[in-house]
Amino acid sequence: MHDRFLAAIFVSRWQWWAGGISLGLTVPAMYYFFNTPLGISTGYGNLVRILCPRVKSSWLNSDTFRDVWNWRLFFMAGVLAGGFLSSFMSGRTGVLVSMESFTGFIRMPFPVACLHMFSGGLLLGLGSRISGGCTSGHSIHGISNLHPSSMFITAVFVLFGVISSAFLRLFYGGPLP
Repeated sequence: MHDRFLAAIFVSRWQWWAGGISLGLTVPAMYYFFNTPLGISTGYGNLVRILCPRVKSSWLNSDTFRDVWNWRLFFMAGVLAGGFLSSFMSGRTGVLVSMESFTGFIRMPFPVACLHMFSGGLLLGLGSRISGGCTSGHSIHGISNLHPSSMFITAVFVLFGVISSAFLRLFYGGPLP
């Protein structure tokens, strides 16, 4: 029974509604316990601040990043540890560079796929800084609090996601749905 429970939590894909309920309950819990929104992009700033302490960027030297060893850094570590734990429990240890239909449609050698994902992560961090938060922060926290800027930027995320997907399909010769 214990093994089935752990497999259901860490290995099997959750139903969409279970993930939605979990995220929906996490937002008010973060406010109740920590008086802060749920988001991960500030954790990237913490990591940059730790790895490059002499950076003179004004946003990295703001009060937000004064205490770099806060819960967001540990949240990021937990996300990584959870991924490794899930992989280990499923018996699929190792590094995967699969992104479902994208990597099934576009074949890349392993080093190129790693570079592609690393570059995507850098662009994600840059976009987070430009938009004042990450997609999860704006979409989950901002919309639930009726922030007009979050509603706008979420619409921009979705619009450019659709445009980028259509462009990639056309560029690589795949059919549009």
